[in-house]
Amino acid sequence: MSLILLARGAMARAAIRVRFVLFTAILAAFACGETLVEASTFANGIRAQDEIVLVNVRPVGGCCDPAVLADGVQIESYQATDESGCRQWQVSNLGGVVAADSSVSTVIFVHGNRLTNWDAKCEGLAAYRRIVRQSDAAPIRFVIFSWPAAQISGPLKDVRAKAARTRPAGCQLAWFVDQLPAETPITMVGFSFGARIVTGSLHILGGGSLGNMGLAELQHSNRRPANVVLLAAALNSDWLCPGRYHGQAMGMVNQMVLVNNCEDRAMKLYHFSATCGRPQALGFCGPTCVDPVAASKIVELNVSRYVGSEHDLFCYLSAPGVTSEIGHFASAIGQPVVAAN
Repeated sequence: MSLILLARGAMARAAIRVRFVLFTAILAAFACGETLVEASTFANGIRAQDEIVLVNVRPVGGCCDPAVLADGVQIESYQATDESGCRQWQVSNLGGVVAADSSVSTVIFVHGNRLTNWDAKCEGLAAYRRIVRQSDAAPIRFVIFSWPAAQISGPLKDVRAKAARTRPAGCQLAWFVDQLPAETPITMVGFSFGARIVTGSLHILGGGSLGNMGLAELQHSNRRPANVVLLAAALNSDWLCPGRYHGQAMGMVNQMVLVNNCEDRAMKLYHFSATCGRPQALGFCGPTCVDPVAASKIVELNVSRYVGSEHDLFCYLSAPGVTSEIGHFASAIGQPVVAAN
């Protein structure tokens, strides 16, 4: 029996070493900007025709006052600094983003929990590299939305604090989207609590409010509906139903893809993020309350067999069909403009 246990232990250690080698190889690939496509098309993993922007709302805390946001939200642009096309983060401004070509498809990526602002940049760039492999050659604007998600001590304290922070972050994201021209084709991608921020922002853009937070006046009330991809969505499964907490979000949606996983351990434990009741996560079981019109806009992808218990963005992006859906949305700039409900 002891020999069997020793053998099992050796096999487990070998498996860990293999995973570590693979992990370091992946990190090296990201660090060097390696991709599986032609080097002439990409410089450091970034397509020459694409614009990459960081919208950092961390400096404004939980405020949703438009004047404070206009002054306090930090904008950075990932720009080429030499003839080789290598890019670096540089300070930019909202005016440059708003004045950019409104016909360019804009992808807004909202990260999940426990990321610093630097982590958000790195994860956003890695997600961008995955997504553009599945899109056509048309240029896109890729926006990384950075919200205050850095880890705090105590897992329960952390998850409940971040759940509370998604409310002002949703309002801040709505404010940013409202600055963009109404005809801008937008795809919103949210992971975990980032999905909650996405639907919260759409609810506000649809005329709703999150408690006492909202936008008193929208600059573009007839905005083109967005395409939405939610990965392991950490919001209550009934919130998209009319009259519920994010009940006006679906009116601002053209099409929505829900990437769900009933094996995800974080999705199983989602109810701990709530201060009362035992709600199920949208990313665990899909919508449990939605009207027929909204239901016709939703496609669900069950990735349990590919992702398993992991709550990791890149496990989800690696599942079949996920990045191709996002790439399809990013490339679909010719869809008709439909007035929001």
